[in-house]
Amino acid sequence: MFGFLKSMSRWGSQSTHELSIEPEPHRQAHWGIARLKVGLGSSLTLSRAPRLVVEGANGSARSELALMSGDHDVLVGIHTHLLGNGPQSLELTAMDGKKIIGRGNVTLNVTNSGKLADTVAISLRQHGVPFAFIGPCDSSYYPANDPKATPWFDRPDAIDEVNRRLREGKISGEEAKTLHQFVDKGYVILEELIDDETVDEVNREIDDAVAQGWQGYQYGSSQRLELLHLHYPAIRRLWLDPRHLRVLELIFGVPARPCQTLTYVFGSQQDAHQDAVYLTPFPAGYMCGTWIALQDVVPNSGELIVYPGSHREPRAYLSNADCSKVRDGNWAEFWEKVLPIWAAISRRYEPVVYRPKKGTVLIWHENLLHAGSARIDQSLARRSIVVHSFAQGTIAYYDSSGMVGIAHDPSEEVH
Repeated sequence: MFGFLKSMSRWGSQSTHELSIEPEPHRQAHWGIARLKVGLGSSLTLSRAPRLVVEGANGSARSELALMSGDHDVLVGIHTHLLGNGPQSLELTAMDGKKIIGRGNVTLNVTNSGKLADTVAISLRQHGVPFAFIGPCDSSYYPANDPKATPWFDRPDAIDEVNRRLREGKISGEEAKTLHQFVDKGYVILEELIDDETVDEVNREIDDAVAQGWQGYQYGSSQRLELLHLHYPAIRRLWLDPRHLRVLELIFGVPARPCQTLTYVFGSQQDAHQDAVYLTPFPAGYMCGTWIALQDVVPNSGELIVYPGSHREPRAYLSNADCSKVRDGNWAEFWEKVLPIWAAISRRYEPVVYRPKKGTVLIWHENLLHAGSARIDQSLARRSIVVHSFAQGTIAYYDSSGMVGIAHDPSEEVH
C-alpha cells in the first residue's frame, strides 16, 4: 500500500524541462503498484533514443523505460514492493540519447508490510520484474509458477497442511473442516453467518437505492448496483464485517482487504467465468469472492451456480488468450476470446446450483468457475451482496482493463 506525500520538480533551465508528476486519482489505497502521470512537456521533440529513467533513492531500484517520439504524457507504474517502507523518494529523468531533457521527483509513503509482502518482494527481485513500467498492468510481468509464492492452499500437500495444523492445535476442528472444503471444492459455505438484523438493515438501504434509481437501475432488471458501501453505512459495515473477513484470514494466512461491493436485487444471469482476470493478485490465489445471501434463495430465481474443483484450472489471463485490454467499455474481443475458454472448462465439471438461506455466506477461490443461472420466473428476487477481497501484502490489479487494484484496510476505519 502507499500514499503520496509530495510531487514536485526541482530542476529547470532552458535546456532541462521540469517534468510534471501527477498521482493517479484514487478513492482508496492502491496495493503494490503506484501510478504516476508524467508530463514530458508539449514542446519537447524526442528524436534519438528517448527514454525515461526512474530511480529510487540511493539506487534502491532503477528502470529505464523507452519513450515514443512525440510522447507528451505517459502513465508510469511503480512496483512499490521493490522499495522500502516509509517515505520513498523517486527521481525521474527524461533523456534523448545522452542528453537530459527533463527531471522531476515524487515521494511515496510505502506500506507493504507482513510476511506475504516480503515473499512478493523476493519473488519480484528473483524473477527480474521491472521496478517501473509504462502502460497497463499485465499478468505477463509476473512469474506464473514461482513455487515459493504459491499459496499454501494451492499446493499439492494442502490437505496434509490442514491436518498438520489441526494436530498441532493451530486450528479447531471446525476451521479444519472449512479449509478442507476450500481446498477440495474451491469454495466454502458458512451457514447463516450473518444475523437477520444486519441483513434487514442492509435490505432497507438497498430499497432506498432502488427507489432512487441508483446508477440508472430499473427494478426487475439483472443490473448490479456497484459500490453501495461508499454511500450506505449498514452496507459498509457488512463489507467490513469481521465474521466473513476472519474466514478469509484463515484461508490467506494474512488479513484480508476488501476491494468493492456488487449488490444484486435479481439474479445476474452471468455466463460462467473466473474472477482472476477481473480482480488479479500477485501472487495468484490471494483474492477471494464473498457472496452474502440477503434472503432465502428459491428455485427459478436465477440462482448462483458453482463448479466444484474448477479452481485448479489454468487462469484465463488476457496474455494467455491473446486478447487486448478492454477499452472504453468495449468487451467484444474479450467475449470472443475469453468466454470460449470458460465454456470449455464448464463442460468438464458438474455444476451445483446454490440455494442458501438468508445470512449464509459463500467464499470462493479467485479461480473457481461460477455463473448466474437463467431467471425462469422473472418476478422472483435473488438479493445478494458480493465482496471481493485481496490478501494483505499482494500486488492488486485488474488484468482485464490494466488498471491498478484498490483495497481497504479495515483497521484504518474511523468509528
